[in-house]
Amino acid sequence: MEKPINHINPSHYKTTSKEVWEMMLAIWGPELFIAHCEMTAFKYKMRAGLKEGQPVERDLEKAFWYIKKAAEIKLLTADKNCMENSR
Repeated sequence: MEKPINHINPSHYKTTSKEVWEMMLAIWGPELFIAHCEMTAFKYKMRAGLKEGQPVERDLEKAFWYIKKAAEIKLLTADKNCMENSR
């Protein structure tokens, strides 16, 4: 039985010690990375259901992944700032 393909976070995204999103976060910082996630989620929502042969749910799942990642980084950034300000 074949393993199902992960269309949201496929194996080719994990070919190095860090995933691409982790590298982007390290290079461009949280503010730009969060903006990237929000814009990418917008893109996936806007074109959901328009790709021939692709279920609408796939694009919505991708959009949700980016929304969750932006929220995660916002929370981590806020926690980090809170910890630094409490010193």
